[in-house]
Amino acid sequence: MSAIEIHALPGLALIYVTGADAAAFLQGQLTADIRSLAAGSSTLAGWCSPQGRVIALMRVSPIADGFLAVLPQELCAPVAERLRRFVMRSKVTITDASGELAIAGISGREPGAREAALPQRGNLTILRLPSSRELLVGTAPQLEEALSGLPRATAGAWEARCIAEGEPEVYSTTSEAWVPQMLNLDLLGAVSFTKGCYPGQEIVARTQNLGRIKRRLFRYHVTGSTLPGAGAALYLGRAKVGEVVRSVRHGTTAQLLAVVNLDAAGVGLTDGNGEVICCPEPLPYAVPEAEGAR
Repeated sequence: MSAIEIHALPGLALIYVTGADAAAFLQGQLTADIRSLAAGSSTLAGWCSPQGRVIALMRVSPIADGFLAVLPQELCAPVAERLRRFVMRSKVTITDASGELAIAGISGREPGAREAALPQRGNLTILRLPSSRELLVGTAPQLEEALSGLPRATAGAWEARCIAEGEPEVYSTTSEAWVPQMLNLDLLGAVSFTKGCYPGQEIVARTQNLGRIKRRLFRYHVTGSTLPGAGAALYLGRAKVGEVVRSVRHGTTAQLLAVVNLDAAGVGLTDGNGEVICCPEPLPYAVPEAEGAR
């Protein structure tokens, strides 16, 4: 196995949030503590509706004149347009760069090997992710030059890695379907309960403080012939107990993440036809169980 792998990620795009008030603006919009981000770091963050439902998930990183936020390409334009409504008199510019820049992923077990393999990264923006991964942002020619000759991962490898890490995603079909805790954002460091107000903050805080978290994100191995997509319902017997968050078939295996009722966690789930398709798999972090016992 190669020390590194390069992943083409055409399904991702980015928004620039720039200007003198960019940090204050995002601090008042996203669930994560944006002001605590150091140069070269990144954080997962949710943008919520006033009802506390996650409109979109973003991977946010500081740049020289503001921040960039990576999210699914299908959400870039609508999220950028919706965010602009809140700028008002702030010195902030929101730019949908999905048509100008491309994104690739790099994964590997040895950070030193990745750095040696990419000596010409000066024109690329680098977002460091957990578990020896990075996102590389640049024009298509810049990425092609920097990644030339490096081993390409097979299709679906990046998605499979994200699912194995228990990282959720929100798409247009699932926008505003879940509160942050249902997606385990609080367990992934993507929610700050001390930084102050943002849209939906009161509901998110109340959910946390009152222990009303009855649904969580879980990982499953798919054994059926059909791979359910984002938003598809999952059942325990005849009762609907969850919805698919993201899924992938990679090589000979298929897996997914789903938001599931805590009292249905740890057992096999079925699709609408009653076929057993989902068998529980562990996540790399602990999911609280006590909430479901109340």
